[in-house]
Amino acid sequence: MLKEFRMVLYLILGGSAVLYAVFSMPALTNGGTSNSLGVSQAEFDTAVTQELAFCQNQPDDINCPCFANLSGTILTDKEPRVRGAIYADKLELARGQAAATC
Repeated sequence: MLKEFRMVLYLILGGSAVLYAVFSMPALTNGGTSNSLGVSQAEFDTAVTQELAFCQNQPDDINCPCFANLSGTILTDKEPRVRGAIYADKLELARGQAAATC
């Protein structure tokens, strides 16, 4: 009986820790403006303009303003949203996330 009680207690504590970790991690596409530290409005606008031009040259049927905003947000972030994460290719990540969302 005591062993079963401990097992249930560990499951509750472990599940709570996992839920806390998942819900405390921000989304990569969170935001949509130049809210990141160290990013000027001009840098953000330049990134969004470049991504809008890229989207308009693609044959896919994607909402280009949405795509440009999300992709520009990810590209202008100075630090990864997930602490300690390293992105192999930030451009590929940004465009992949934006294409999947929009």
